[in-house]
Amino acid sequence: MWRSAALAALFACRSGACVRLDAYCDGEAQCADGSDEPAHCTVCNRTYYGRVGVAYALAVRSAPRAPFLCHLTFTAGGAAHGDLVQLAFDEFRVGRYEPGALDGCPDGYMQLSELGRPFTGGSWCGEADGAALYYSETATVTVSVKLFRARLGESFGFRLRYKFLAQRDAVVRFGAMEAPLERGAVSPGTYCTRTYEECHRKPCRLQSPNYPGMYPRNVTCYWSLRQKDIPTCKHAMISVRQEYSHKMQIKRSISMASLNKTGRVVRAWRECTGERDRLIFYDGASTDDPVLVEYCGGDWLPRVTSRGPEMLVAFHSSPFSAPLRPPAPAAPLRGFELDVDVVFADSDSLDYAREARRCEFHVKASSSEEETNSTAAGSGRGRRGKLRAPAHTLPPNTTCTWTFHGRPGTLPAAVIRRV
Repeated sequence: MWRSAALAALFACRSGACVRLDAYCDGEAQCADGSDEPAHCTVCNRTYYGRVGVAYALAVRSAPRAPFLCHLTFTAGGAAHGDLVQLAFDEFRVGRYEPGALDGCPDGYMQLSELGRPFTGGSWCGEADGAALYYSETATVTVSVKLFRARLGESFGFRLRYKFLAQRDAVVRFGAMEAPLERGAVSPGTYCTRTYEECHRKPCRLQSPNYPGMYPRNVTCYWSLRQKDIPTCKHAMISVRQEYSHKMQIKRSISMASLNKTGRVVRAWRECTGERDRLIFYDGASTDDPVLVEYCGGDWLPRVTSRGPEMLVAFHSSPFSAPLRPPAPAAPLRGFELDVDVVFADSDSLDYAREARRCEFHVKASSSEEETNSTAAGSGRGRRGKLRAPAHTLPPNTTCTWTFHGRPGTLPAAVIRRV
């Protein structure tokens, strides 16, 4: 009943008139002949199109009988029909969510899949208050709702809005046209693994999958950061941080305990138990390198800096969850975005440890020529300076040592002050 690709967002009535595609089976006849509300119709197992900027709505209007399976596919057709899909889940009551259980969604769930991306197999279930937003990474996303059994007292509700977006308008994810963000190169065959290089030349951002909306369940991302271009007599270190709480929203950080806090909260290490979503920062290019930080939520991410020119950041999300939004303010969960910097230090400085897994520094006396010049100038104090903690992050239980090497006949001395 479709006329052409240009009219893909419309439903053609038998009379020849056209109505919006989401008017089909919405419970209210829009076609004069009622052909948009046939008997026993369903919104399921259909593909939906639309025009950029127009808001559409769908709902499963009656409680389905188990077993129940519903596929809703949304496709952005390009140009005036958009490049990306936005989904807003206004009502969500699907099965029940059992945190910590081997099967966290025993009665039913919702899954999302995107054309051209590996299927993660993660699921959402239970109840969610307020709108949860999802932004596709590709032009086609399919929502699958499955119910295996209906328990007494468990209500069902599923209602969403959808829009089609032009990529040029998605500035939060991609940046402005005149100043695009560097989001890395996606590794083939992966959902979200990316490689970043030379971040001293461009604004690199590590973004949660499907940012700035809720990220998929059961996903693992690896972000490889590498600095190849290093100036002569310099040493490069990779630094990652995020100062703003609205750009640091991980599932674990949404808790009632944080509502009345007086200071900024960071959750890491021992708090990252079970199936909590987490970020892991490695001091090198692989998971065999030392772990600098294991982070599972909070209001900000303090600066994490590698010892050398490579860092690997891993992100893991749990297989099951209910769609979440922060309790205050009333806004959808947006995921996270991390800023990347490249820090250059003098190659002969004491700002970084020379060897991996060993935090050792050797402070040597001045050369003979330097000491002769110093004595001639009226100062016989030799080499002087200040010792500071390394400029990079240290793994837990690290001990740093500074060894002073004096010239023959001299006595090294150090004065320790708290600053």
